Amino acid sequence: MIGRCLFFCALFLLASITGCSDYSALKKDLEQYRPPTYVAPPAQEEKRPTRSLEDREFALERKRINEAKVRWDKALNAPGREESFYYPPSGLYNVLKPAAADSAIAIEALNPRFSSTTLQTLAFLRNPGIKAGEDRARAAVDTYSQVLALDDILRQYTAFTEALMAGVGPSRGKEPMKMEFPFPGVLALKGEIVGQQIKSVMETLEIAKREAITEARKAYWDLLFVHKATKIAQETLGLYRHLEQVATIRYETGSTSYQDVIKVRIRRELLKEDLDTLRETQRNVESKILEILNLPPETKVGLPENREPPRIVPPLDDLYKLARERRQELRRMRARVGKMERLIEMAETMILPPYTLGFSFFEDDAVNQVGSVATREDFSITTQASTGFGLPKMPWYGVEDAYLRQTQQELNALRRDLEKEEAATMMLVRNAWFRLDLSKREEALYRTSILNLSRTALDVSTQGYEAGNVSFADVITSYTSWLDVNLAAERELSALGIARAQLENVVGAPL
Repeated sequence: MIGRCLFFCALFLLASITGCSDYSALKKDLEQYRPPTYVAPPAQEEKRPTRSLEDREFALERKRINEAKVRWDKALNAPGREESFYYPPSGLYNVLKPAAADSAIAIEALNPRFSSTTLQTLAFLRNPGIKAGEDRARAAVDTYSQVLALDDILRQYTAFTEALMAGVGPSRGKEPMKMEFPFPGVLALKGEIVGQQIKSVMETLEIAKREAITEARKAYWDLLFVHKATKIAQETLGLYRHLEQVATIRYETGSTSYQDVIKVRIRRELLKEDLDTLRETQRNVESKILEILNLPPETKVGLPENREPPRIVPPLDDLYKLARERRQELRRMRARVGKMERLIEMAETMILPPYTLGFSFFEDDAVNQVGSVATREDFSITTQASTGFGLPKMPWYGVEDAYLRQTQQELNALRRDLEKEEAATMMLVRNAWFRLDLSKREEALYRTSILNLSRTALDVSTQGYEAGNVSFADVITSYTSWLDVNLAAERELSALGIARAQLENVVGAPL
């Protein structure tokens, strides 16, 4: 076997130097060569020859691709990357990590009270959209393995030392050999193309995380508002009962008409209906949370912790800059542009085929036996030598590089789409910033002045009505105003949290 390998290597070198002019002599040498039927294995392993430059470059490119695959695998298995939209606290993540596959642990984490961070971490672990994105990302990372497996650019050697029965007799001595050397950097370009595709898929995964986390944050603030609104309505219902007692006493003493009592009862019954509506709203919000967490619809949801959102509004210019850098849609579009640029580069590189050198030696012995259709003692010996370079490798490149022109136009279109997406992003940031700024100002207005004025008006009107100095119309107006103001104040507080969550969603990064 070793003798055959050395012989064919010499033939490879001879063919590359002499070319077609010495083909007749080469064929004659091949026809005269008879491989031994058996060659004993060497006593010790033969020293491996020094790898060629092509082999070393290929090995280096393979190493780089494998390293890239390892990095992406690590990024998928980590709880959050540095530039992730959301990455949970390590301690909480480790505690809740079993909840990704165990619904009971997730349900336990939601009761009796849960924080916004807990809800976001559960969404990070359990949301079906995120899990689907992770599966697609892992499938994309596995493309690296396909690049390495399908790129047959190393020397290939095939030998059949055992006889093969072919109907007319056994065949032996088949020694095809082929050496193919691609243009430098082709494998690296393929790895970069895969890398850009993975970047695009990973940004799609980040979008899924961003949307799930944003929905969880909004649901949290909605649920917190509903609980606060229910509490305010119940307190107001108690105030109405007190006012009804006052009106009843005044009616019994002849200080007022029975209409006052009827009006208070009407207000009280309307407020009871509002409470029923709030309970149904609570169930709707809880159902939204269960959908985000992929939990059964009958799951009980505890109370959200009472907290207030940050009231800081970042400068608009800083948000513009951050959105250009971090918004996932822009990063995904840039990855697609990068992929198309490398496709063009590889197409330009692969216009010419790799240098290929190949030989084959084939000998068959036809054994004359009963039933054989062979009429000759043996088949002829066939020898082939070929090199290929200088012609288009694949027909799909088209005449006059039509494929390259098409791809370049698609690249130009992607760049225009990127510009359009950047402009749209700036508008989204501007609108989201305006809503946050407006919510901040309105919440501050209610918190610093309107709430206190409303409470003062309620106390003064109640005392005046009890003393007979204030009409019932005035006192009932103050009660209604107090209820509306308190509900509006809590609604603005929740709106502030939702507006901030929406702004972070548009920017694509935590603020």
